[in-house]
Amino acid sequence: MESKANEVDAWVNKKALEYRIISAIPAFSSMDVREITPLINRFTNLYMKNGEVMETFTYIGKNGFCWINSEATEDLMDYNDYRLAYSSDTEFVIGLPTMNQNHREVILFYYPVLGYGNEKEALICSAVPTVGLKGIVNTTQIYGGKTWVMNRNHDIISTNKEYFYKNYLDMETLKSVNTKSRTSSGMIPIVDANGEACTLFFTPVPHYNDWITCNLVRNSELSKQTDELIAGSLFLFFLLLIVTALLGLFLTYLVMKPIKRLQTCMNQVEEGNLDAYYDSKVSKDEIYELGLTYNKMIQRISDLVSRIYKEQEEKRKAEAAVMQAQIKPHFLYNTLDNLKWMAKEQGAEEVASMITSLSTFFRIFLSNGKEMISIAEEFKHTKAYLDIQSLRYKEKLSYEIELEEEIKFYSTLKIIIQPMVENAIYHGIKPKEGKGHILITGKRTGDFIEFAIKDDGIGMSPKCLEELNKRLQSLDSSKHFGMVNTLTRLKATYGEEASLTVSSEPFVGTTVTVKFRVTEDIECIEQ
Repeated sequence: MESKANEVDAWVNKKALEYRIISAIPAFSSMDVREITPLINRFTNLYMKNGEVMETFTYIGKNGFCWINSEATEDLMDYNDYRLAYSSDTEFVIGLPTMNQNHREVILFYYPVLGYGNEKEALICSAVPTVGLKGIVNTTQIYGGKTWVMNRNHDIISTNKEYFYKNYLDMETLKSVNTKSRTSSGMIPIVDANGEACTLFFTPVPHYNDWITCNLVRNSELSKQTDELIAGSLFLFFLLLIVTALLGLFLTYLVMKPIKRLQTCMNQVEEGNLDAYYDSKVSKDEIYELGLTYNKMIQRISDLVSRIYKEQEEKRKAEAAVMQAQIKPHFLYNTLDNLKWMAKEQGAEEVASMITSLSTFFRIFLSNGKEMISIAEEFKHTKAYLDIQSLRYKEKLSYEIELEEEIKFYSTLKIIIQPMVENAIYHGIKPKEGKGHILITGKRTGDFIEFAIKDDGIGMSPKCLEELNKRLQSLDSSKHFGMVNTLTRLKATYGEEASLTVSSEPFVGTTVTVKFRVTEDIECIEQ
């Protein structure tokens, strides 16, 4: 409706612009009759050539005297419109439709001519056919309703009054519509001439406020359009729903197909077939990367199984070699026993003592291939080693062993004290001038077993101590192999809580402390 009102406004403005240009011609403002007459004739001929029939102008003074007139126009003039054109603040005034002598419906435009004092001195009055206006309004079809233009006094401008009152709105109903205060678009519920419920839509013409563009639409047509819109929306919704469902099924099939192929491969692997690889050459779909990862996993599992088979085979070979080698320790022990008794018969007690210690050392060292022994045995093994070294170094070495009774029968990883004692002798006691002493202690501290090997040898410089602790921390066995190897075995058996720490002071001595957690599975029940 607003768009249609703008079209009507453009039609009115076009006429107003033409009259504005004409009124500004000096001949009109100076009221020179001799010049005005040929100008009016020229304008009339121009309109006729352009295909728009226009009646001739009438040039009217304030006193109502027509200086230049055409009876065809003058006879149609309304005195009230004439006076309104002089008194109104509007730029121009448009009269009501009327029939001219040629039975053509026209409307009169009254446009003022301003004098030198910028006052209205005369009027240009022109009869313009309503054909152009009706072509704009009557061709409008909004929801099958009727469109028309009327003024604020409810006078119909663009259609036949009798036909309109009979078929659309009767005069009383139309006059009941409040049009005086309408300044913007709106709508009013109303009943038409046939008694049907309707809605009246209206929009004022923007630049000629006295005119209002109206449209009367039956409510049944409005609901029909709404129903059609709802039906169309529902149809479109269900169509989209079906298309979406089909598309979803298709996409599901595309996604599930490679997943099912991958699942089939996994089921074959579950049954023991490690050659069930996913065929990644079929298509690079969404499961492509997953399939590649699956194939890598199967390859790694196959490699791991092969490695385990190989390790088991090597283990069986090693066990066989150990069983064969078990004969040799017995031969060694028997030979050492024979040597010991021969030494005693010859009165070589020191030799017999060393042979006894060596026999004890090797018996515990071998332990029939066992990795875990009792703490008492570990200390006995260390004592045997110290007895041998004491006979060798005689007055240069002394030792002392302190072991708590309550931990004697706990299990421990074997050969973890002897390497520390060996380091203490060769790196601490041997370079020292005079006699050296080694103290070995074993005790329980909370949930931990703690062994300490303390010597009073030459000790280590801070730099050497720092380097040693770094190697122990990183398990770097390129140097200090015995200590790093011992710590590695401890961590492998007891976990990361196991520790081997070294403290030392130059010319005072060195202390090595071994700690590991007491657990039930390594505690001996019997001696």
